[in-house]
Amino acid sequence: MTASSAKTVSGTDPRSAILAAAESCFARYGITKTTMEDVARAASVSRATVYRYFTDRDSLVTESVTRRARANLGPARAYIARWPSIEEKLVEGICEDIRKGMLDPMMHRLVSPEEMILSSQLLTDSGRAVELTYELWEPVLAAAQQAGELRPELDLRLVCEWISEIEIMYISRADTEASSLDRVRAKIRTFVAPALIKSPTEHGREVRTPR
Repeated sequence: MTASSAKTVSGTDPRSAILAAAESCFARYGITKTTMEDVARAASVSRATVYRYFTDRDSLVTESVTRRARANLGPARAYIARWPSIEEKLVEGICEDIRKGMLDPMMHRLVSPEEMILSSQLLTDSGRAVELTYELWEPVLAAAQQAGELRPELDLRLVCEWISEIEIMYISRADTEASSLDRVRAKIRTFVAPALIKSPTEHGREVRTPR
């Protein structure tokens, strides 16, 4: 039986079982203090089995965040699609991303002050956070840009990088009160949306190139 087709005694895919065990260790010991031996013990497998699927603890963390983020892509896209204008999609979509991140124990733990150096290395420096944000937001932004709602000169990957940084910054805060999100919503509407969205006077106006 190959490693890719192997199953645990309970029938669970070993990769998923190891990830679940790792997340339980992160919750118990903290991310930076968790060792591969801790994960192997929690998963009831050998360290060699853990290393067969993951090269190190950092790859476990990255895979866990990626898996959780992609599992939420469908609901997040459906939520964003509910809003009629690109301004509302941006404001409410970003706030919902932040709210979900605040409530996700793994994500909130990763961007907490004590784990921030690790999260910077794994999510920001590696570009993984931007890639995940791009998967969610690029189709929304591209459609709005094609419809003439967003500024045509915008680099959408750069916009997604900006959104990613905003979300990580707010998720890292401990305050999950609704009033806190209301202030975030007001700031996005005041400062972020105008930087991306065409003003009413720009809609329908022909852009002339100088001769």
